Amino acid sequence: MNQDNNIYDKIFKENAEMIFLPLVESYLGSKLVYRKSLTAKIQSSIEREVDFIYEVKLEDGSNFLLHLEFQSSNDTNMIFRVAEYHGLLFKKFKLPIRHFVVYLGEKPSTMISELQPDQIFTKFEIINLCTINSDKLLSSQIPEELILAVLSNYNKEQTEEILRSIINKLKNAVKDKALLQKYIQQLIFISRLRKIDDKTIKILQSMPILIDIENDTLYKQGMMQGISQGISQGISQGKIEMIIQGFKSGISLELLSKISGIAVDEISSILKQKSLL
Repeated sequence: MNQDNNIYDKIFKENAEMIFLPLVESYLGSKLVYRKSLTAKIQSSIEREVDFIYEVKLEDGSNFLLHLEFQSSNDTNMIFRVAEYHGLLFKKFKLPIRHFVVYLGEKPSTMISELQPDQIFTKFEIINLCTINSDKLLSSQIPEELILAVLSNYNKEQTEEILRSIINKLKNAVKDKALLQKYIQQLIFISRLRKIDDKTIKILQSMPILIDIENDTLYKQGMMQGISQGISQGISQGKIEMIIQGFKSGISLELLSKISGIAVDEISSILKQKSLL
């Protein structure tokens, strides 16, 4: 699943500003009048930084972690370092924590030892894509929002209708062939989150949309991953057996593809899994 996660991560990061910032604005009920993209990677090495950590129990029976830090100079960021340690330690040990900084300086410490109310993490907001009405996203002219409709709120019986609507609206909104192929690939992979990627591909194959989905890099990666996970993406055992027997009988991969409705690359992967190629 790691490979899939990397692809989802790539897609959502690529589309973040177009899709998710408007969703955040809608959630907050206010426009973002200023924004600046910052580096997302955060470095942390708790094993190297934390001085001493103990699990302790008091006479009254209370059990918690005791964290000791030794500091020889006034560090204006000490409060934030300890706050970071708190999160990392709680994530690992799931116990209450008491932090003590032993100050070794010659003059009294001037370090801030308590966070202000607006600096304390207490919660995160949840945006549930599965509760957003599909009509709201399908009414958009922005391709990134149209694609997101596949994760929105609709009845399972409407799945094919929703997919066809997304694809048709993408065709109308995106005139550049290469760009359209990019969005179609994103749609295929995002639809895997609802286990309807096989249905998405079948609809695409039945529609007059002139793009080569089977030779796209992301498509190949995803299909190979699906095969390696047990060929569970909508291919029945009967079809797999038919492909194997047909290949053993000398039927070409191209003809097997036409008979089964399964892409040549996917058939090739199945045969490789069975050590027939």
